[in-house]
Formats: sequence, C-alpha cells, structure tokens
Amino acid sequence: MDHKIEREPLSLFLRQVFLENLSGHLSVICKDFQISLYFTDGVLVNGISTRFDEKISIILHLMGMINEEQYNFLSGLHQFADDQVGEILLEHHFAKKKDIFYARIYQLRRIAISVFSLQQGKWSFTAGAHHPPFKETFAIPLAGILVEGARSIDHISFYANQWLLHNPFPAREIPPQVEGIITDQELDFYAQLLEQSSRPSCQELIARLNMLPVAFWRRILVFHLLGLMDFQKSDSRADIGRDIADLLEMNHRIESAPGNVFTLLGFAPDTPAQVVENARQEYLQRFSPERFGSAAAPEIKKIATDICRYIQMVEPRLEVPAIQKTESPLLLTHGPKPLLSQDLPEGSLQKVWDLYLKGKELYEQREFEKAGAFLKQAIKLDPAQGDFYYLLGLSQNESEIMKSEAEKNLKKAVKLKSWSADPVYALGMLYRSQGKLKMAQRCFERVKEISHEHSGASRELVDLRRLRSGGKSKFPFLKKKVF
Repeated sequence: MDHKIEREPLSLFLRQVFLENLSGHLSVICKDFQISLYFTDGVLVNGISTRFDEKISIILHLMGMINEEQYNFLSGLHQFADDQVGEILLEHHFAKKKDIFYARIYQLRRIAISVFSLQQGKWSFTAGAHHPPFKETFAIPLAGILVEGARSIDHISFYANQWLLHNPFPAREIPPQVEGIITDQELDFYAQLLEQSSRPSCQELIARLNMLPVAFWRRILVFHLLGLMDFQKSDSRADIGRDIADLLEMNHRIESAPGNVFTLLGFAPDTPAQVVENARQEYLQRFSPERFGSAAAPEIKKIATDICRYIQMVEPRLEVPAIQKTESPLLLTHGPKPLLSQDLPEGSLQKVWDLYLKGKELYEQREFEKAGAFLKQAIKLDPAQGDFYYLLGLSQNESEIMKSEAEKNLKKAVKLKSWSADPVYALGMLYRSQGKLKMAQRCFERVKEISHEHSGASRELVDLRRLRSGGKSKFPFLKKKVF
C-alpha cells in the first residue's frame, strides 16, 4: 500500500519501526530518485539511493578516504552497485576494508536521515524478515538516526497542525541507552517541560519558553520519535475564550475602581497567607500573557501583562521580624515593621514592580549581576516581598563569590514565603552544590511537606540516597535550578 509523504511523514513511520522493532523493506519513490532501506528487528541493516551525492564513491571522496585521481577513476563506475564499487576499490588498493566499512555506515545513516526532510513523494513498506539483496549487512541503531533526522527538519507545518493545541506529556526518565545522543540544550528543554506545574499546550509552551517554532518542534520531535513524549488534545481554545472574557471584565473593574488590590480580588485583610498565595498563583497562571499567543489580538496580551503585574502586588499580611533602619524614607514612618505592598504610595508601588520585572527579565537573559542590582533597589523600596529575595538569591547563586549572599537572601525568601516550596527547593540546590548534603536533604524533605507532588525534590532525594549508597545519578540533566 502506497502512502503519501505529505500526509504521512516518514519520520513518524520510522518511529514505529524503532518502537515496534519492525523488519522489512521501506521503498521511497520521489520525482527524481528512489530510496530503499532494509530493517531487521528495528535496526537498519542496508539500503541504497539513486541520488548521485549518496553514491559510495562520492562519500569516500567527501570523507577524504580517496584522492582526486582515484575519484576520477571511479567516476565511470557510478552505474555499479555500491558493494561492487567497494570490491573494485579493494582490488586496486585504493582503500582499506575498514575504510569502506565506515564509509558505508556513514552513507546509510545519511540516506536514512535525508528522508526526514522530504515533502513530496510516496512510500510503502513490505514487512518480513527476508534477507536484504546485498552481500554485506550492517547493524545501525535507529535511535541516532531519529534524533539527527528530527534536528534536520525545516518544514514544521505538519507537526504544528497536528499538535499545536495538544499538551505534551514527557516521560519521567530518559533511558541510559539514548541519553548519550541528546545534546545539553535538548536535555535542558526536556527538563523545562518536566518542571511545568501545569500541562500547557504546545502553543503556550512556544510563547512561555520564548522559542522559535522551528527549534521548538525539532526538540519536541527528538523526544517524541524516541517514544519519550506523547500528546493529549487540549481544550485550551475554549479555556482561552472564556479567560479572555474574564480578563476584559477584570480590566474594566481595575480601571473603574483601582482601589486596594486585596479588596478588588475579594480578600479580607486577615485572609490566610496560603489562601492568598493559591488564589494569586491561579490568577497569574490563568491570565499569563503567554497563554494567549496567537489566539488573541496583541492588545489582549498587553492587557494580560498589565493585570498580571497588578495581581503580583497581592502579598499576604505576614508578621515579619524587625529590620534595621534603612535609608529609605518610606520605612521611617512605620517604625520597626516594614511597609507592605498595600501601604506603599501608588507611584512607588508601580516603581517597585517595574524594578522587579526588569530584574526578572535580566535574570532570564542570564545577566545575573545586572538583575541583582535592580532587585536590590526593589527590596530597598519594599523589603516585605519574598519574591524579590528569592530572585535575588537565584541571581547571586550563579556567582561563586556570592554564594553566601545567595544563602542569606534565599533564607529570607523562605521566611517571607513560608507557604511556597520554590525558595526552599532553591536553597536545597545551593546546599547540594556546596556539598552540604544533610542540609540539602532537610530542604528537599521540607519541600515535600509543602508540596507533596514536587517532582524536583523527589528526584533530588532519590539522588542523594544513591550518593550515600555509592551510586551515581543516571540523570544529572534533571538537576536544574527553578524559577
């Protein structure tokens, strides 16, 4: 049965060959060339292409295994099969057997990877364990071909149309046999997917991770083709429509009665901190500008940005210890207790959050020293914000000489955000990097008490147990900082 490439890409079929250990002959017919690939138990054993630049003599010349004179001699033999050309090379002592062997492996991988970028043509697969019609066979694992093929894809419309509004579900672990063929950037991308507190759609992730669509889909494909990621259809389109309506309603309420943030969101001044934080995080997640992407006009995204900044001002009224007198005149009229966000003048409140958001932007751009400068200014104006100390601690943790300052600020964030697992986890990671394993363990155990489902703390506790028992973590890529 013939399949059209534009409707059924070969990348997805080769995934099936790999995962189901299929045997058989794959025939690809395009306008100007044909390709045959042979598989045994999900392993590539041989193949052939009629494309000129995939002939064995061309490959040997490109790899520097034959010189120009020898290549010219072989130019009249392009009509011969590759194994026949190999015999001629050996007979004339143009190449050694091992050179031809490695060149054939390179050639077969190149042919197989090339089918990932095909846009038109047809293919068919004849299943069966019959022996390929060649004198010699090879055993080339498909995992590396799938990964290289995913990285070579330029046309992403098929995959975007299939999965843009789906939620990706990555596996919790990467098997050791494929871990070595994945780049650090791909591992980092995978870790970011695992760290998502919700299950955003691919559309939301492209905006949230600030990635070019081509780079995003290539990395998604790397893990999907290896069987490490699947998709589930999202109902985000309906959610976004409803959220846009609620977003506009809240914007109208803010404009008509800006007032106190607590009152506008329906909180009493004595509302428990955990209740406030849960509600605030729910609002920030629901109205995140990244959720809307291309599903809404640009002005909707701007409104969402402004509202999220406004909601960030909500901070529970916590009893905090007295602080030393500072130069900030805003603190002098309130004695030993620091000002809370709700008590700051409106202009100062706006300035505080502008400083924080600028620091956050610089942190995400890995400009850690500059980020720290803005965050320190924000803390001077409003020293009661745990988020400020948390991000400052994360920024300082990137500098070896600032580790002690990072520890102090993360501890301050833990005190001010006692309901949040994030600063405790970050403090645990800092202790882990310093070799203070018992202190790190206590932090991760505390994280689990706050948030039982925290996957990062679970992994770290498992890894610490392995270290104590003399083992070594198989997944060092999962030890990522959080923010």
